[in-house]
Amino acid sequence: MANLATKAGVTGHHLSIQTPLQQLSKAKTIELGLSLGVDYGQTISCYQADAQGLACGVCDSCALRRQGFAQAGITDPTHYQS
Repeated sequence: MANLATKAGVTGHHLSIQTPLQQLSKAKTIELGLSLGVDYGQTISCYQADAQGLACGVCDSCALRRQGFAQAGITDPTHYQS
């Protein structure tokens, strides 16, 4: 759509969207991040983190994150509210 509806698209500067992680499971994404040196203790996925930055532990994003770390067999460094 962007190639049809934007000036860049219609003047020959075609846009493309790259989604290299889309086909990876959450566990595989976590493993890839670790292999690249990601410090997951410095990241948060929560939709409802509190003012101190603690993840709620129950939203969909927290559930997927917890499941991904568990499936990868890696301790989740996230600080949860409960």
